[in-house]
Amino acid sequence: MSINTINNILNEKEFETHRQKMKNMVNRAKTVLKNPKTLNDRKMFWVFRVLGRDAERKIVRKHINDFQFLLMHILKKPSDNRFKDLQNFYKLKDETIQTLKFILYPQKYPPGNYNKYLKKFGVEFYDSKVILKKFKFKDYTDLYALMNYVPLDKKSPFIQEFLDEILSIDVLETKKSYYRKLKEIFVAFDDYEKQLLNLQLKNISFYHYKLINSSNPKGIIIDGSNVIRYENRNKIDLLLDMMDSLYVDELVFFPAVIVFDKNIEYHLDYEDREILKKLSEKKRVYYNSPADELITYLSNKMDYYMISNDKFSEYQFDKNKLFDIRRFVNV
Repeated sequence: MSINTINNILNEKEFETHRQKMKNMVNRAKTVLKNPKTLNDRKMFWVFRVLGRDAERKIVRKHINDFQFLLMHILKKPSDNRFKDLQNFYKLKDETIQTLKFILYPQKYPPGNYNKYLKKFGVEFYDSKVILKKFKFKDYTDLYALMNYVPLDKKSPFIQEFLDEILSIDVLETKKSYYRKLKEIFVAFDDYEKQLLNLQLKNISFYHYKLINSSNPKGIIIDGSNVIRYENRNKIDLLLDMMDSLYVDELVFFPAVIVFDKNIEYHLDYEDREILKKLSEKKRVYYNSPADELITYLSNKMDYYMISNDKFSEYQFDKNKLFDIRRFVNV
């Protein structure tokens, strides 16, 4: 590959769609970071999507107030020393702190370790400003989009097929044995093949990206009725969205079980009842009244985590395995 190859890629319709998606993702992370006082664990999801696993793994180990304080310090007066304070506090890699600079100030700073990602195109630049000029990029978000664009090799249909297999994993249907089989295949891939798959997965389904890279996913039981009635919404959309967001910090959840109260359909309108009917056909969807009884029973028996705003005060269970719904709500 060469500069001509990159120019051809930049003119592709598929790349333009990808570029816009990456710009939106960076802008969302920037918006979150520019308002440090409103940061919470779920908002950090958008930051980690750009900032990467090094940051996700290390920042979540400490209280979010620490990150808020250091970030406000940076925003008040950006300087290398203040970025260094944050880096030293969390022991972040150089490329991670460089990417943080990029998110906050994409017109000034390039993403971290950009040359590593450009090597797949057979090029290397020692001055990031040359890249802006060479390819007429408006800012470094265009470079970020190029770094994360890996067209699937048409000569390697197995990669495409394997990607499809990962994306076919259904938290309510797929057996754990099948997931383990896919995981074994993924682990056997070389670094380039993993990078190829991971970049595609990040852009398509962040949940599946985290799942296939997880060393030990945990089972989870969802209090379906409680989620539907969350904040008096009486809508099923939050529950459906949750199926694509089953992770908290470093924990990734698979498989999932949903337990509904038997009368939950009466809280829904006609359209949502039809959706509920189809959802009920899944293998790991159950009805029980009271739902709390079955939820806590399954959690104790299978050592699964739980999602509910109920406290289950009448039942014995591991309190550390209960998550509030808000931890899984994307904002």
